[in-house]
Amino acid sequence: MFNILMSKRSMMVLPMAAALLLAGCEDEEMANVPEPAPVDLTQTEDLFSSPIKPNPLTTDPAAVVVRVNGEDITLGEINNMMAIAMQRFGGQIPPEQLQAVQVQMYAQIKDELINQKLLQAAVSAANIQVDDAEVAKTIEEIRASLPEDLTLEDALEKEGQSLEMLQDKIRTDMATRQLMESKTAEVPEATEAEAKEFYDSNPDKFEAPENVTASHILLKIDETDTDETKAEKKAHLEEIRQSILAETITFEDAAMADSDCPSSAQGGSLGTFGKGRMVPEFEVAAFSQEPGEIGEIIETQFGYHIIQVTDHQEEGTIDFEDTKDKLIDYLTSQKKQQAVQDYIASLRDSATIEEM
Repeated sequence: MFNILMSKRSMMVLPMAAALLLAGCEDEEMANVPEPAPVDLTQTEDLFSSPIKPNPLTTDPAAVVVRVNGEDITLGEINNMMAIAMQRFGGQIPPEQLQAVQVQMYAQIKDELINQKLLQAAVSAANIQVDDAEVAKTIEEIRASLPEDLTLEDALEKEGQSLEMLQDKIRTDMATRQLMESKTAEVPEATEAEAKEFYDSNPDKFEAPENVTASHILLKIDETDTDETKAEKKAHLEEIRQSILAETITFEDAAMADSDCPSSAQGGSLGTFGKGRMVPEFEVAAFSQEPGEIGEIIETQFGYHIIQVTDHQEEGTIDFEDTKDKLIDYLTSQKKQQAVQDYIASLRDSATIEEM
């Protein structure tokens, strides 16, 4: 869970708990910009400039697979990280693709470990120091992010880790981030002209589907509910609706007080969604409702709902001015990612990497 992986496409993948916690703090990528092409899981060739494949002659976890400037990477290290990575797939890989995925994963993890060794050496050479207070703060944020019934110590124990090991990994991650920031500090921000050129060259990336922004209040129906119980729930929801219409309570407060949906914590907000995301009855109601209107009660497989639509956008093209700032941020991020990749490539070019 808490392993640190170096990626060819990003600076760093944080320890799992920290990554989950900090994901919302990263720069938001603009919508409708091209994502890196997904890897075809049926292919195992040309994944890297120098594809690395498992050694079929040994299963000894202590066997050295590759040596980086005299430092060993063992088969056991790779296999342990592979086991953790496979757990994250949760059995979702089709059996016919499993072998191809494992071969690809082996190569990628080995490649990441090579990068990690090189970056650790670069951090050490740069004498980068990390404040203990920053590590402690991150630990506390991780604790706060975990479910109430799970302690950090229990989560670490399940992974065969200790708090000290997690602290070391967080410290390494922070130091590496500082190193990467120093290598990208001089990267110029993308210009408006570059953003406009990208916008004009990729018109298909800026087509916006029809969408609505909506909230709802749900009273769930249970399998054991009788017709009388269902009628009582529907009547209660109608009372809530009338109170909202009479403005004796806001929609948000009513949702927080009475809705059975987890969205109640956000005042019933479901955010913005397009067609095909909700069950048919809900979708028809949401997309046919006028913004600001408190809809009639509808029934779905989940129960009884009242819906409030706050915005309805028709299908169309996103205007450049509306996406300009996000596009500049995105292109600047791409430039920095390229600078990181170039730096790591330079470390590899000057390293002694011996395949066993």
